[in-house]
Amino acid sequence: MLRPIPLVAALFLSALADAQTSDLVLFTDDGVKFTLVVDGDVKNEKPAARVVATGIRNETPMVLVRFEDLSIPEVRKQGYFPLGKEYTVMVTTNKKGEKVFRPTGEAALGTAAGALVIDEKPRPVGFQDDEPTSVTNPGGSTGTTVVITEQTSTTAPGTGENVNMTVGFNGLGVNMNVNVNDPVLGTSATSTTTTTTTTTTTIITDIDEPVQTTATRPAEPPVYTMPGYTGRVGCPWPMSSGEFADAKSSISSKSFEDTRMSVAKQVATDRCFTVDQVKGIMELFSFEETKLDFAKFAYDHTFDLSNYFKLNDAFTFESSVDELNAYIRGR
Repeated sequence: MLRPIPLVAALFLSALADAQTSDLVLFTDDGVKFTLVVDGDVKNEKPAARVVATGIRNETPMVLVRFEDLSIPEVRKQGYFPLGKEYTVMVTTNKKGEKVFRPTGEAALGTAAGALVIDEKPRPVGFQDDEPTSVTNPGGSTGTTVVITEQTSTTAPGTGENVNMTVGFNGLGVNMNVNVNDPVLGTSATSTTTTTTTTTTTIITDIDEPVQTTATRPAEPPVYTMPGYTGRVGCPWPMSSGEFADAKSSISSKSFEDTRMSVAKQVATDRCFTVDQVKGIMELFSFEETKLDFAKFAYDHTFDLSNYFKLNDAFTFESSVDELNAYIRGR
């Protein structure tokens, strides 16, 4: 007979299972719709401009984006996404006019999977016209609310007719009473009372100071300028010297070459380097093959791309220099 798993153990196993997966969020910066395929698994049946892929168990999945517009070539690349986190990648256009992947950040699992994406503006579902409204214009004028209340008392045959009308303009009241007595019909008790209230809102604006609408826009990131550099730019803002020192310390603390490479790629995933910083990380590796692998990986995360030739000095063999140059020409 199997014993039931204690609640604490079940929660531990569930958390452990979640840590063995990662989520991937892809979106296009120009709103072009696409289909996402990860390791051969189609993640969305209908093309969309933003797709969330959950439960990825491979740290280096093959990511394929197939655009709804068949004139745009598909993008295929093997990524590096350590398990246990959610990664956001932007599909954008490089200076050559080609679609490429640009990692933009990482977060805790489940951050975007449950997010609601609204493609259309929400439409109003109800209106309320029976309440006075006061509107203040940036110029200082205030809307005027006019409330007209009309009370009509109708009498049965043999009665006169009494009409009471009250008109109010922002506290200024005008009352008018009209009594009509028919000498033939005489008078009698009131039988019916009908009350109608109409609310009209008028907004007064100054001609010289039109009403202005304030819209909140996300702040644009600052633009980094490298002194004396006028070449191609691959990413917006390189790491600071303090961040880079922390990154180098973390990478060099690992004992194995492949572990250092994993940490280095993790650092490069959502950060921007200078060529000198790329070279500094390459010098932490012992093998030529590892240096070349990281130089290729860091190309899409480097600010001063036109200075990439400086990495040639980090290699021992000319064949590595030729292979890196061939890789860059093929981008």
